Amino acid sequence: MSAESSQEADRQERLPLEEEIKFGVVGPLDDLPERFKALGAVSNEHSRRLENIYFDTADNALFERGIGLRLRRNGTQCEMTLKLKGENIGGLHSRGELNVPVDNELQVPDLSRFPAGVLPEGLELAQIQQKLRPICHIDFERRSFDFRALNCQFEVDYDQGGILLGEGLSHPINELEVELKDSAGSLEDTMRVFTALITGFAEQDMPLVLEPFSKMHRAAVLLGGERNYLDLRPLEAAGDLGAYIRSLLLAFENLYGLFLIKHDPLVFGCVIAALKMLIKSLKMLRRSGRAAFTSESRDPLPYRDDLKVIISILKSFALRLDRLQKAVCDCALSANAEAMDALMSNLRRMERHYRIFVIPLKLRMLLSLLVS
Repeated sequence: MSAESSQEADRQERLPLEEEIKFGVVGPLDDLPERFKALGAVSNEHSRRLENIYFDTADNALFERGIGLRLRRNGTQCEMTLKLKGENIGGLHSRGELNVPVDNELQVPDLSRFPAGVLPEGLELAQIQQKLRPICHIDFERRSFDFRALNCQFEVDYDQGGILLGEGLSHPINELEVELKDSAGSLEDTMRVFTALITGFAEQDMPLVLEPFSKMHRAAVLLGGERNYLDLRPLEAAGDLGAYIRSLLLAFENLYGLFLIKHDPLVFGCVIAALKMLIKSLKMLRRSGRAAFTSESRDPLPYRDDLKVIISILKSFALRLDRLQKAVCDCALSANAEAMDALMSNLRRMERHYRIFVIPLKLRMLLSLLVS
């Protein structure tokens, strides 16, 4: 681990850790509590309107380092939140988070209320404070309830609203977040819990799709932020098939998230290429016969049949994307926004049909158990 990574890990350890899964929702999900009741115990149902203002400097000093800073208002209540750069593991988001109640009249976050040393090296609270400005508004209705299952306590949030883009325009938000409130222990334990949970979502036929980017990340891309680029450096051969597959999976998720926002046919082509390379690599892994073990068992984990099913699903999805590619190019080149919106809706329906949202975390779980 590099010195910079070690310092970031130390900062994360000093902050309360937020561990949650996030997915997009296709269409309304009015019966959400009932679906969860089939999986566990539901209590404390409530809803509230959340108004969020995100802040950064003119040169995106926070966002470029994966840091989110916001004021959130709920009626007469207000809190400011600092989120540090974390990990996204197949829809499982893990990052340090600080929430501080503040006066509802506060217009700009007061960084002095956060502990010293929480920002990465080179960023000083006082310097950032002077340069803060509002970047965007993200407002939504949040329906929430507590959920108990798998010997764990969760908070479930269903958000519907939009990222405000100015002149009456907005980008829709329709997503589900499930946060683990009592940690299951190790990363392997947490992934196992969430993997079991999303398997239950699939069995309940919940209309879920991938949502690789956070609300703030989507807003930054929409508003012309600096992180709407393609960075394929993680695809350099790592000499370890498992590590290479993780890189491919990360590339696919990031590219797919970018395409969902930008609707760029070039990005779509990269999505398809990354997916096809992922399929080839998974086939190689299946043939390799590498052993996998859970931490509590000496017996190898039989995963080849599961991997065969995943490969089959991804091949079918890739074939459908191939068929969609020409239409995506035609819509983009003719600037036919209405037709592009219809194509995007079709893409999301296809994604839901194949239940792609289940696969990334299942693969990350498997890859974490492989013997080096």
